[in-house]
Amino acid sequence: MRVTDLIPWKSARGLEPAARSERDPIAALQNDVNRAFDEFLGLFEMPFSGFPASFLDNGSGIQVDIAETDKEVKVSAELPGTDDADIDVKVSDGALIISSEKKTDREIDENGYILRERGFGRVERVLPLPDGIDADAAKASFKTGVLTVTIPKVAEAQSGAKRIPVQSN
Repeated sequence: MRVTDLIPWKSARGLEPAARSERDPIAALQNDVNRAFDEFLGLFEMPFSGFPASFLDNGSGIQVDIAETDKEVKVSAELPGTDDADIDVKVSDGALIISSEKKTDREIDENGYILRERGFGRVERVLPLPDGIDADAAKASFKTGVLTVTIPKVAEAQSGAKRIPVQSN
């Protein structure tokens, strides 16, 4: 290696820097520093990519799947560890509102120690609904931690396309 290969402004003249051996400790250090900067700067491109998906579920704590067909809208919501009595589902102002509240209270007094735990959690998810749904005919079921809400569409919305006759003047 020549000293002129280490001159930083040499590449500005259109000449490529000399290739470095993989065993070169300076090259290894530079690669490590470059990799560290790339990883650090990558956090700013996708700021929450390192967090689990449940952390990013709009803050509601309820993961949902929504399917819309010509006849209905079907929403499946994950509510693990929830009793059906603690779930509230309603349609209001063109939106489906799913909420759940969970309270726990546990006390153990044995072998000379007392354990008391209390917890409270409330989650809510508001989902906008398309026009032309029949909220009065909506049905909800809850099985093994999954709430399924089915909302049929009104007859006009189900037909999809409507032919408009053209009249001559």
